[in-house]
Amino acid sequence: MMFIKLLIPAILVVGIALLFLGIRMLIQKNGKFPETEVGKNKEMRKLGLQCARAEEIRCRREIERGDGCSSCGL
Repeated sequence: MMFIKLLIPAILVVGIALLFLGIRMLIQKNGKFPETEVGKNKEMRKLGLQCARAEEIRCRREIERGDGCSSCGL
């Protein structure tokens, strides 16, 4: 019985949070789902962040050319 008394408020809180997140996405200016992938997000690119795969490819190319990797120092 005590479990149910705790479960119902927890479900309500999570439900309300999901509802507000859904409403926030619907009323955004551009109406699109926010981009979470590092390689496609403009703000993350402005900060100089890259996805791990792109960073690894760049680093391997630098090593093959003999320049050494600028991020790991090889």
